[in-house]
Amino acid sequence: MSSLDDRIAGLVRRDRLLAIGSTVAMWVVLVFVFLAAAPTVPGTTLLVVLGVAMVALGGLNTASAAALIRRYRAAKDQVYRPDIENLDAQRAARHGSAS
Repeated sequence: MSSLDDRIAGLVRRDRLLAIGSTVAMWVVLVFVFLAAAPTVPGTTLLVVLGVAMVALGGLNTASAAALIRRYRAAKDQVYRPDIENLDAQRAARHGSAS
């Protein structure tokens, strides 16, 4: 079995990829909805308001994902070690009672 630090690094890497993937997917959806709704908007002023709202929503969510990645990387030991230790204890108890 790999060391605890390797397992923590793997979880950090996986969570980072999921956060980046979710952020990219969010931007794709935001742009798609904006482009799909643009022809039905009655005026250019409202179209600008919708565009600004889209950028604000996407920007805030992107900033929160970036903050999450930074915090998890900085406190990875505190975030992931208890989970891994609990999973290992549950796995050991399950295998111990199965024998």
